Amino acid sequence: MASSLSNEFTDLKSVLQNEENQKSDSLRKRAFVPKMLPDDFLRVFSAEVVQTNQDYTLAKKLQTELNQQIRLPASFEQHNDLIRGRLQIDFVEAKLSKNYGLTRMDPYVRFKLGTRVLETPTSFNGSKNPIWKKRFILNLPTDVDSINIEIYDEKSFTEDEMIAFVKYPFKSNLFDGVFVDEWIPLSGRLGEQKEGYINIHLFFTPIDQIRTSHQIVQNSMPPNPLNINNNQLIQPAIVDLPQELIASNDRSRYNNDFASLKEMFPSFDDEVIKSVYESSGYVKEAAVDALIQMTS
Repeated sequence: MASSLSNEFTDLKSVLQNEENQKSDSLRKRAFVPKMLPDDFLRVFSAEVVQTNQDYTLAKKLQTELNQQIRLPASFEQHNDLIRGRLQIDFVEAKLSKNYGLTRMDPYVRFKLGTRVLETPTSFNGSKNPIWKKRFILNLPTDVDSINIEIYDEKSFTEDEMIAFVKYPFKSNLFDGVFVDEWIPLSGRLGEQKEGYINIHLFFTPIDQIRTSHQIVQNSMPPNPLNINNNQLIQPAIVDLPQELIASNDRSRYNNDFASLKEMFPSFDDEVIKSVYESSGYVKEAAVDALIQMTS
């Protein structure tokens, strides 16, 4: 009797084991288990790590594009008859005759050199006295002898409005190695050369003075255009204008504005007026508004 029960129990156990094996085989056939998982499998990255990886990828992409844009020495020799040289353009500031619109204008410069169209950053609340202090370093084609400059007022909800323009022909002394610092009259709705003035700096380096070795210069600019190393090939770029290249009459304007503010607000300390004037971007009208608010 005991032997019979033992045999039945063994048979039942075998049946259950066979069913379990069949289920396991069925699941194993349907499931895909990779032999090797990536290191970051099921790893949770922080937002900082993700941003760092994205920045690194973008930086590599930009560097690759930059390397592709810069031509080899043979290319310079090949296109020697197409490129006249390297032109440095500094857009310093402007003195406009009128503030168009109900609020203070946000001017920026859009200019065309040959087939290239570029823009400066916007001088927010610049109104009639926008300051950009931006430098552009570009190749100058042999068939280009002028630059078209337009000043626009940036709008938030409507199309940007052009408020002044000028076509400036390059003077012969520019190509003789002379550093040009000039205030150019602007035209517009008020009439020919009645919209104010824009201050630009120009410096030209002939192509035969540019070294034909393949060299990339990053995040650098000559401290003084009169001391430029003409044997250095600089990739066309946009950089901040250093303080030593600001027009020499800035100090005179600063002193005049400060004296005017001091006369208008005699109860304020000199340091307070100076601080407000500087925080207003050296725009007297903005400083006046800020000081009025401080008195109310």
